[in-house]
Parts: sequence; structure tokens; C-alpha cells
Amino acid sequence: MIRKTIAVASTLVAMAMVGPAFAHAYEQGGDGNAADCKDAYVVASRPITGERGPTKGNVIGYLELRWSWQCHANWARVVLFGGLYSSSVTVRQEITVAGRTAISEDGGIYTGENGTSAWTRYVRPENPESAACVQASVSSDFGTLNFHTVGTHFCV
Repeated sequence: MIRKTIAVASTLVAMAMVGPAFAHAYEQGGDGNAADCKDAYVVASRPITGERGPTKGNVIGYLELRWSWQCHANWARVVLFGGLYSSSVTVRQEITVAGRTAISEDGGIYTGENGTSAWTRYVRPENPESAACVQASVSSDFGTLNFHTVGTHFCV
């Protein structure tokens, strides 16, 4: 029984560390779940760069503005690389399109060795050519003695 319990616990820990699917701790706005948009692509992206400790000066991930013709919608997605630090992170991101906003905040995310991603709900603008602005912050100790936040933002 102990061996089975350890195996199950080990599997759950591994899934939590590398799996990209997790519940949003907080969501506001938006029209739907971006995971349902199967033809999504990156419209633009910007690097998220570490500022201290083992991540200082290194790109730790990207903030992406994504679009789907199937959903006729935009959303923000943060992709974090794995293997750079072992601490959990909190990701807060926001997208604003045509005066409408979607916000999400996810805490306790582990990048593991393979990395992970988090995203907002999608926003469906009346005009698909509307300008969109995205911003993201990633907070953690990033393997240092101090908790700090890094991030980026842009408009297209």
C-alpha cells in the first residue's frame, strides 16, 4: 500500500510541475476559453527577462498576443521556459481590445524542466483589425533570497 501511495503521489507532483493545464485562480472579463480555439497563432510576442539571481539577463519566457479566426478573438498568453529555477511563480496578465478587457492571475505555477503556459480568456472585438494591448507580470523569488516581479507589455 505504501509503494502504491508513493507512486501516485510522485505522479501527481510530476504532473503539477510540468503540466500546462491548471485552474485560473482569478479571471475577469473576456468572451470564452482560449483553449477552445484550435487554429490560434501568435500575432506578436515580447521576451520576459529575469533581473536577479540565476535568471538575471536571461529570457525566462514570452508574452504573446494570440488570434484565432475560428473564435474571431484575441488573448494574451505567457509561455515560461523550464529548468531555470525551481520556485513557483504567479502570472498576472491582461489584454485590452476595442475597450474590452480580460484579466487572469494564476499562482503556484511550477515550470519544471519542460516549461508551462498560462493565458487569459479571449476577447472578441467587432473589428478583427482593432488594436490590442497585452501586459504580463511574473512574480517569484526565481531561486534568489528575494521575491520580485518581472514582466513586459506591448500594443499591436
